[in-house]
Amino acid sequence: MWQVRVAPCGDFDNHPFQSEHFTCEPLGAAMGAEITGARLPDLSDEGIESLKQALWKHKMVFLRDQHLSHAEHEEFSRRLGPFAVDAYTQGVEGHRDVHPIIKEADEVTPSLFGGGWHTDSPFLEEPPSITTLRQVEGPPYGGDTTWTNTALAFRHLSKVYQDMLRPLKVWMSARNNFATQNLLREGGAIQFGDPEKHEQGLKGTVHPLVRTHPHTGEPSLYICDTYAAGIDGMTTHEAKPLIDFLVQHTIQHAFTCRLRWEPGMVCMWDNAATMHLGPNDYDGFRREMYRTTIAGGVPV
Repeated sequence: MWQVRVAPCGDFDNHPFQSEHFTCEPLGAAMGAEITGARLPDLSDEGIESLKQALWKHKMVFLRDQHLSHAEHEEFSRRLGPFAVDAYTQGVEGHRDVHPIIKEADEVTPSLFGGGWHTDSPFLEEPPSITTLRQVEGPPYGGDTTWTNTALAFRHLSKVYQDMLRPLKVWMSARNNFATQNLLREGGAIQFGDPEKHEQGLKGTVHPLVRTHPHTGEPSLYICDTYAAGIDGMTTHEAKPLIDFLVQHTIQHAFTCRLRWEPGMVCMWDNAATMHLGPNDYDGFRREMYRTTIAGGVPV
């Protein structure tokens, strides 16, 4: 019997995390929360632990009016856990783990890294757990970031489909992304800052398609429109429809939240349970951001 596809409903629980150190105000029904009543450098050790618990619940949290220096950004991030080795840049001068993401007002490019749905660096054997991002300067409109809750998306699949997916392994590789980027850029030949990381990115890594969160035990889809290049043991023709369906299922609006950036804002997200997207929609305006990534273990 054929049935009309219905929108996801029920099983939405983005109620605010309760903390003695700050207040959480949910951004959307599916995920995301604004944290108020705190400045990141001033949080106690107990406050940092509470912040991480809020992040595991809401998947993405953000704070306004932080205006961190590179040193403050680096020191705060270090309290979240050891730094991951960034695959793309060597950091800013004097702060190896603070990475610039800057697009000048006169820079016109058909594509940007981060412009497609992705989770950060899943082609690594140990992908990063938390990413933090802060804005120094941004466009008056455009340059938003959107996230989707891959744990919620998994819960909204049928049990039969969930059981089918659990044993599968996804091959994460940067090869398709690099091929696309090189085709779009004159001269092509872009690569990671570290040649060894470039080779690792192209080779990629096989991870569980349904991963278990290391802190909460929550299952989520480990899927990615940018880096998912195949399913272990399947032909390309067998794997592609499955990957395409899971991506389209996961990026339904019901599972997402969208953040409009402001200078001084700091955001962080959980790469084990989200994908995100940053459209290239602000030509003519300068955007200056800085990122840190926190090490994660091998997905299981």
